[in-house]
Amino acid sequence: MTQAAGRSADLVHTQMIETQYQQARNNILAENVTLVFIVVSGLLHNSWKTVLLWTLCEVSSQIYRTIFMLRPYARGWPETDFARYWARHHAIYQTTIGVIWGASMFVFAHASDPESVVLTVTGLVVIVSGAVPGLAYNQLAMRGFLVTSFGLMALRLLQFGGLDYVILAAALTLYGGVLWLMGALQSRNVEEGIRIRFENIELLEELSSQTAQAREAREIAEAANLGKSQFLAAASHDLRQPLYALSLFSESLQSLTLSDKARGIVTQMQSNLDALERLFSGLLDISRLDAGVVKPQWAPIACDVLFDRIDHYLRPLAIQLGLDLRYRSDGSVLLSDPALMEQILVNLATNALRNTAQGGVLIASRRRGGLIRLEVWDTGSGIAAADLERIFDEFVQVGNPERNRRKGMGLGLAIVRRAAWLLGTTISVRSVPGRGSLFFLTQPIAQSDQTPENTTFAELDDPISGMSLLIVEDDPDVRTALATLTRQWGMIADVVGTADEALERLAGSSDYAIIMSDYRLPGSLNGLGFLRQCKGLEGRAALCLITGDLDASILAEAQAADIPLAHKPLPPARLRALLIHLASKSAIKARLAPTLDERGQG
Repeated sequence: MTQAAGRSADLVHTQMIETQYQQARNNILAENVTLVFIVVSGLLHNSWKTVLLWTLCEVSSQIYRTIFMLRPYARGWPETDFARYWARHHAIYQTTIGVIWGASMFVFAHASDPESVVLTVTGLVVIVSGAVPGLAYNQLAMRGFLVTSFGLMALRLLQFGGLDYVILAAALTLYGGVLWLMGALQSRNVEEGIRIRFENIELLEELSSQTAQAREAREIAEAANLGKSQFLAAASHDLRQPLYALSLFSESLQSLTLSDKARGIVTQMQSNLDALERLFSGLLDISRLDAGVVKPQWAPIACDVLFDRIDHYLRPLAIQLGLDLRYRSDGSVLLSDPALMEQILVNLATNALRNTAQGGVLIASRRRGGLIRLEVWDTGSGIAAADLERIFDEFVQVGNPERNRRKGMGLGLAIVRRAAWLLGTTISVRSVPGRGSLFFLTQPIAQSDQTPENTTFAELDDPISGMSLLIVEDDPDVRTALATLTRQWGMIADVVGTADEALERLAGSSDYAIIMSDYRLPGSLNGLGFLRQCKGLEGRAALCLITGDLDASILAEAQAADIPLAHKPLPPARLRALLIHLASKSAIKARLAPTLDERGQG
């Protein structure tokens, strides 16, 4: 027996004896009721002196049990070998009691008086039958009591002689055997029940310990993960700036007259910068979502406008890959977070385009009761059933063992799952290998009294060429890169480093179509404060806050001020798309201005 098993057996035995002594107090009443019956029936057929002598013996045993057994046991004496000591003591006591009760047959039962035999046997059968269930917790005590009481009773009957008494002795012996078996069965059942209870307690303690350890480990891991995410979120501004500047400079180089060899080098540099930027942006997006700095900002969104926005991101990639990109909308208006929903659809569609060799991608919206289901279909290679769940893990790319960067970094779907969770939904996927995949999610339909922004992008050949732009950026490298690139796009760009310089420009006669500002600026006025002042001027410029910070309070402040916010780094394509969008808003303001002026004059 192992040490653990031995300890468990000791605990079970101790509990059995504890229960036995608890039962002893309850058995006193039943014992005395039977005692009264034996005494009364004995007085009918015996002298009172004989009855008194036997009664004194039985009462003395009860006194002994109370003084020398129950009281010391209750005090916990002896301190060592406690359960075994009281088990042996109890067995000796019960064997002695069995002798006293069995002796009653020799004292009260007489062969010449069958009635005395019947009354005495009845009393003994009652006391023994009632005692066996209570003695089953200590098998040695039960057997000692059964053997002495029933043995003396059978022996006395055999002394009487006669077939009737022999049959009665045999029947009582057989009944005693049945009680023996019943007591043994009850003892095993009780012992097993106690053992199971202790095992359950041990299992619960072990489970509680493991749960506590797992909880502690999870809390440590979550704290470490949260710390990592919060660090990346806090440091994102400083980390994004150099990468942002490099990307802008690289795009500017491509617009210069270069030799074929130099242009090839610039192209390779831009390709690697794009890959690094995608990886870095993906990691920061995941950290931003995990850090809890992103809170959904619910607003009605027209599906037509949403599809128009994401098309400016996706169309160049679809053309580059030679794929068909289509949209299907029923004109629905959904209620969601515009930025998160745009990010989800762009990531899903980008993933679909990169994993489709021929055919195309369809982005659709369909009504489903009170919900709108947004779907991204592709005719790609499909996904095996075993991979459907793990594709949402970080850096998992099915069908890209060579880790081709052109197929992404394996972060898009991980970002999608987190963003969908923030919107209270999940991303579902169906796929048939060799035929394509479907990704979809649902969002509620906006109420009829909720009006979405119906602004669309200006459909112009070059909507930003010739437009005036004011950029406020504290980083000199990014400032230079922005000025170079936007001027190459034909914009009239003024780029300054502080809010004070920008306000001086605005105090002049310049009428800017677009004003963009970084959030972190030197001096007492940050970018958001500067743009708030711009809203109070008479100009009709479209405003936008650019920041690498992921602080939720900045997002909330910008939303409260009704100032659009974009996060760095902005790749040239996204920057150009943003400028086109802002240009369309500026054009709308310009169209509305005469009407507003006329109302003011009226």
